[in-house]
Parts: sequence; C-alpha cells; structure tokens
Amino acid sequence: MTKKIDVTQLRKGMFICGTDRKWIDIPFFRKKFLITSDKQISTLQEYCEFVYIDTEKGEDVSPAIIEQHNDDTFVDHDSFKQIHEDTSYRKNYEDSQTILSEVLNDVRLGRCVDNPKVRGVVQELIVNIVKDSQTMIGLIQSKDKNDTLARKSVNVCILALAFGKHIGIPKDKMYELGLGALLHDIGMVQVPSRILLKKQPLTPAERAIMEKHTEYGLTILAKTQEIPVNVLKIVHSHHERMDGKGYPQKLQSKEIGLLVRMVTIVSVYEALTRERFYTETLSPVAALKYLYTSGKAIFDAPLVEKFIQALGIYPSGCVVVLNSGEIGVVVNVNPQDRLRPTLRIVTNAQKQLLAQESVLELADRTTKDIEIIKTLAMDDPIIELLMTLHEQAKDGANEAVKLK
Repeated sequence: MTKKIDVTQLRKGMFICGTDRKWIDIPFFRKKFLITSDKQISTLQEYCEFVYIDTEKGEDVSPAIIEQHNDDTFVDHDSFKQIHEDTSYRKNYEDSQTILSEVLNDVRLGRCVDNPKVRGVVQELIVNIVKDSQTMIGLIQSKDKNDTLARKSVNVCILALAFGKHIGIPKDKMYELGLGALLHDIGMVQVPSRILLKKQPLTPAERAIMEKHTEYGLTILAKTQEIPVNVLKIVHSHHERMDGKGYPQKLQSKEIGLLVRMVTIVSVYEALTRERFYTETLSPVAALKYLYTSGKAIFDAPLVEKFIQALGIYPSGCVVVLNSGEIGVVVNVNPQDRLRPTLRIVTNAQKQLLAQESVLELADRTTKDIEIIKTLAMDDPIIELLMTLHEQAKDGANEAVKLK
C-alpha cells in the first residue's frame, strides 16, 4: 500500500517510493529505496515536506504517531497521481500473471484455453500500454527469481504491445500481437520439467523435445475456439530465423509474418534480460547489442532498430559510464535519438565526485564524440560508494558554513 506521510514521521526501515520534489532536485541516485540510515532521513527532511512510502516493502508509520494533515499547501497532485498510477500498473502486471497461471494450470490438466480470461488480460494490458508503455516496460525489469512461464509470457506480451504501439500497427492487429505474445510458449506446459529445469546444456535428444513446444502449442490451441490465424502463426513460428535455419518449418525472410518477427525479437530480449537461475542475466543495453549485432541472419534488422527506439534504451534513472570515464545519471530520454539522452554528470574521469554537478546533452552536436559505453546495475558497489561520498561532502560543506 502506498501512503503519503510528513518527513517528520520518517524512520529506518521505511521504503521510499516518491517525494514532493523532482528526483533530479534531491541528492539521491535512486528514485525508490529502503531507508537504512539517519543521514538518509535527515537529507529527506532537509529537501522535502512529505514523501510516499510503500508499506508492503518497508515499515509503516506507527499508529501512535499517525497524524491527519489537512493542509494541501505542499501537495504535488501530479506526484500523487503518478504514484497512484504506478500502483495501478503494477496491480495489472501482477493480476495478469495470476490469471495466466490459472489458465496454464487448466491446460496442464487437459482443459482448453479459457479464451475470455486471456482476452481480458490482453485487453487490460493494451489499455495500460497505450497510457504509459515506459512504466509498463519498467515493471518487467524488476528482479525476481520466480522464473515462471506466466511471468515470462506476460513480460513478452508487454514488450510486444509496446513495440506495436511504437510502430503504429492497427488496433485489431495489436490484439492479435498481444494474444500471440501471451500464448507464444503455451506448448511449454507439455515439456517435461526435468528438461525445463535442467541447469546443464541440453542433450540433442532433450533439445529435440524442447523444440516440439511449438507443435504442442498448436495442438493445445486447436481445442480453443476463436483463436485468430495470426496468433497460431506466432505460436508455431516464433523460433524461425530470417536465414531459414530456425524451426519447425525453416521458413525464410518474408515467409515469416510481421507479427511473428516482432515476437521473435521481444521474446529473445525478454529471455536475455530476465533473472534466471541457470544462466547469466544481461543488462538491457547488452541484450539490445546482441540483437543489433546478430545481423540479418537471425532477426529482421530494421525491426530490431525500431524495437530499440520503442524501448528507450537508457531509461530515466539509469546510471551510465561514458567513454570519457565520467559517470552520469539519465534524467531525460531524447525521443529523436534514444541512444543519446540527457545526463546529470556526477563524477569526473577518475570517478571522483564532482563538487558541482553538470547537465550534459548527448544529443547536442558539440558532444558527438562522447558516448555511453555501459550501464551500472543499481546494486553496483560504486553507486553505494558515490552515495556515501556525496553525503560526506554535503556534511563537510555544512560544517564549513557553521565555522564561518
């Protein structure tokens, strides 16, 4: 549950999920974080009037000190609306997984796909993707070792719909794209668990069984009425390759429909970036680099470029390292060139915290030689170090002011 509280009510263990200030205006690298120190509390109290906490991820306000605040002088209604919408989007994401899990369990028991349920999931996701695709995409990046087929399928559906929105496919095709993405791996329910959960490389015989999931998917959907032809094509052909070396039919290039090619791209991206127990997880940048550098043999190269544009490769809040050695935080995505966002530069080339941060527009012609070379995970030790140094520098400045 998201709750708005006065900063005087802050205590350790609370999970901050929003404030009354823009994130760029307060000295924190993260938009959302768990309070672990008195310094974090004092910093929030210095910069903010009130904050939002997530009581499901951290401590709640003690009932004994809860106060009713009727003065809306400092209320940022846009911030409150954003927090409410974020909660709504997450609920849609989690509910979609729950509903799809129920459908998949029924299929495992030999029942047909519950068409109204899956149709409802896709329609609700389309509504939220149209409203805010970037927020929905952000939900799938959260760490979760719960590597279920339902979660994977909802992730692929969200990515596919965001992709479809970006390239402007018709409304009826959006539904077919979303349903095909949601059900693309439904045949996996008939693949033995010993193969699905195996941590070692599959043997040729096991690989052959795994590849049968596209055929299994068609058989399952044959029991369900009103499944569009394009959805069947996605389920059957999403492992085909542009050079004809995919499976099951070894289709080539234009023999593979547009919606199938789109789901092929997003399903590979989703698999590479999802946290799985049996393999390394790639960053979004590394996964997109793989798609981009794989060439036209595997993927539709022009579509890969459009997917990169749709995704917004460096979302706001992402911490990046430049070829100059400097570290910056993405503060704004450039719609004209998503590979060159606006950054807040926080260190020099020697990774020393800057006394005065600066804003760098990578899209500016004068910065054409400056490039992002990698992103930093939010749990990277250097980020925690920079946060500590930032707090120490601020404390030192405050002491200097007192001595004058």
